[in-house]
Amino acid sequence: MLMEARLLDERREGIAKGEAKEKLATAKRMLAKGCYSPEVIAELTNLSLADVEKLKEES
Repeated sequence: MLMEARLLDERREGIAKGEAKEKLATAKRMLAKGCYSPEVIAELTNLSLADVEKLKEES
């Protein structure tokens, strides 16, 4: 039973990491297009404004 719980936790963690990477990738593409403000990107990707601003500085 403990092994099943551990595997489930690892799977959930992997999914969460994948979703976070995808959100960042989407925000990077939106910033590259230049059509959206950081505030709108944060709203649409569910990232924090600070995260979007950091991506903008890195670009």
